[in-house]
Amino acid sequence: MNAKKIFLSLGLAVFLTGLAAQQPGSRAEIGEHAMKRLTGGKHDDMVLYFTSNSVLADDRRMIFIRTIDGCNNLWLLDMETGEEKQVTYFTDRSPNELFFHQFHQNDFKAIYIASVVLHGKTEMIYFIKDRKLWRFNVNGNGRVLAHLPEKTDIGQCHVNEQGTKLVMSTVEDRMFDAGSNFDRAAREMNISSRLLVYDTDNGDLLLDEVVHGAYVDHVQFSPVDDRLILYNHEWASDQGIRRMWIFDGRQHIRLRTEGEGRSRKDGVVHETWERETGHLIYHGDYTDGTRYIGRIVFDDPHDATRYTITEIPLPPECKKYGHFSVSNGHMLVSDGHFVLPGEKASWGGEWISLFMPDWEKKTVEVKPLCRHRSSWTCQEVHPHPVFNHAASAVIFTSDFEGRRAVYKVDIE
Repeated sequence: MNAKKIFLSLGLAVFLTGLAAQQPGSRAEIGEHAMKRLTGGKHDDMVLYFTSNSVLADDRRMIFIRTIDGCNNLWLLDMETGEEKQVTYFTDRSPNELFFHQFHQNDFKAIYIASVVLHGKTEMIYFIKDRKLWRFNVNGNGRVLAHLPEKTDIGQCHVNEQGTKLVMSTVEDRMFDAGSNFDRAAREMNISSRLLVYDTDNGDLLLDEVVHGAYVDHVQFSPVDDRLILYNHEWASDQGIRRMWIFDGRQHIRLRTEGEGRSRKDGVVHETWERETGHLIYHGDYTDGTRYIGRIVFDDPHDATRYTITEIPLPPECKKYGHFSVSNGHMLVSDGHFVLPGEKASWGGEWISLFMPDWEKKTVEVKPLCRHRSSWTCQEVHPHPVFNHAASAVIFTSDFEGRRAVYKVDIE
């Protein structure tokens, strides 16, 4: 069927060479593209979680997280000169490496790295540490905005386009004492999550919305209407129809439905807003194992009740785990999915690749840029690629040189 034909452009892949070890500022050629290490390589560095862009509005500077002996701090990097400047000077350490999904996070006093979010225009950084919401500017001036609820675990944070509101999710931490099936525990024990919205100037609590019987995470304001908050039911057993939700200030709207080839047994992950349109991008896999990318287009970007779902099956060459992130246009970047013929089987992908979907024709062009060669051993080393604001480069994390570092690959 023409609607399901996928056009795969190998682009630069035919010119692939091995990836050489790099010095700061050096380049390792891969076809016509080169990835450049941006951070020093002596410590463990990483980009922010992909729902927050790490790059400031000037597209020259970025914020990254550096971990030294279990202590997390924020640093400012000039991507042109390589100059690094420390922003926070905390000394609290975690008793062990603090993984994204290591629960009871608030038992530790180090910066919770999954919570760090940057507002590029105002150059303000927000994060959770020691059960407190902190705000810092890039010059290192910061303070506590709010104290967070006890006996809860904190998820990701997100700031609206204006930089005036921050949303976070919480869930009762007794859920993590009930075994590994968190979704079942949340429903059977009627465990509640909450959507909390804070004023980023004075720390006032603007919204406290309870979501019963669910583990809520991945909260994100719509870029065109901050009344709309996207969130998920993490690890939902029937994620094909229960993963993605929107709270519009009055009601909770479940998004993906069954029908037209969609099933409640499908996998759905990594939902995110398109930056300019107020539509949604997500991806997953069908019950037969075929991977796909999906898009939800709202009839009115201020009304989440009326929308159209379009999904594009990916070709057999796209079969490894990874994330998708959006640019200012309709181009996507992934750290997984694409596989060269003959590449060894593994769970996570090895490539930073561009995906250019045509949602009307249900086709997608794929262009591999470079091998990131991350080990995928934990969330901290997942590449989590993001575009800069001009969509002229991709920033990501990899540990292929032995330590986590931040890398950049330019786009022609």
